Amino acid sequence: MVSALLANVLAARRPLLNQRVAEARHRTPGMDLSAFRAFVSDTLDPMCVDLGSVDEQATVAIIEAAFGIGLDLVAQGLAGPGARQPWIDRAWRELALPMRHLLTTAPADTLGTVSNAVVRLGGVPGIDVGRWISDLATLAPRCATLEALRTVGALCAWRAGMAHLRVAALDQAGRIDPSLAAAAVGAPDQAWTDLEPRLRADRWWHPEHGVASQGRTVGGFTGFGGPFAEPPVARATADGFVVQSGERWFLVVCDAFGAVVLPATAAEFTQADVGSVKTLPITPRGVNVTGRDVAVRIPGESASAALGRHSAALFSPLTHYLHVLPVSA
Repeated sequence: MVSALLANVLAARRPLLNQRVAEARHRTPGMDLSAFRAFVSDTLDPMCVDLGSVDEQATVAIIEAAFGIGLDLVAQGLAGPGARQPWIDRAWRELALPMRHLLTTAPADTLGTVSNAVVRLGGVPGIDVGRWISDLATLAPRCATLEALRTVGALCAWRAGMAHLRVAALDQAGRIDPSLAAAAVGAPDQAWTDLEPRLRADRWWHPEHGVASQGRTVGGFTGFGGPFAEPPVARATADGFVVQSGERWFLVVCDAFGAVVLPATAAEFTQADVGSVKTLPITPRGVNVTGRDVAVRIPGESASAALGRHSAALFSPLTHYLHVLPVSA
């Protein structure tokens, strides 16, 4: 059963919506209609109730757009009870009311923006997608335009762990109100004119916690869900480290907000700075990196260190993990 409001919307648009279902089944012959019915009751209906409590008339157009988009998402396995990720359903339910002003003027574009974002975030291991949704729910009412929502979404994605978005997110931040940008990086009480240059200058500086001096440990054996089939070998690049593990290559980017392991190529590894790699002894105090001892769990008596401009990556043939540290802390 669905709410009376959604039932009325579906009844009023029945011929059009039935046509859309038929078109979706033609595009995806194996589409699970029971999954879509569950999506309608579990996701569209709560949206409809929330939005209808504010503006029942505007809700009709929003639900009509959501119905069509939802068909494709369920058919692709991105929404509904059989979805590969839970994030689209959660994002639609939790963000519908906070971004209702944008849904009213551009329902398809707004839902598409949010859906694309959570699919992308959910595809990167270690990203806190739930936090992204919660942060955007808080800030969406302050976004006067869809472009502002996208900019805030990029900043929140960076804060949720998408370290490789750092420069792009900071570049976009100049398009929105400075106080909104500050709130999006978790520092609503600080001036953006102070935050922005500090964030650009030091990737390891966190607005709430200061410098993340212990860095980040990334990786793991593929047999236990990690990315590396063999112990990784790292070389420094301008923005992070290119890593070889067996016959696969990766880009590792870390900062104060998180770490990502992305696909790379053999050519990128070859072009990276092989001269940046040094061998360091492991002592009871840990490993001495650029003049300071860091306690790290690396087996053996020595570790290799790829030294970059802002970070060092410690690795060893005895572990499937990288320990990435700030070199300036």
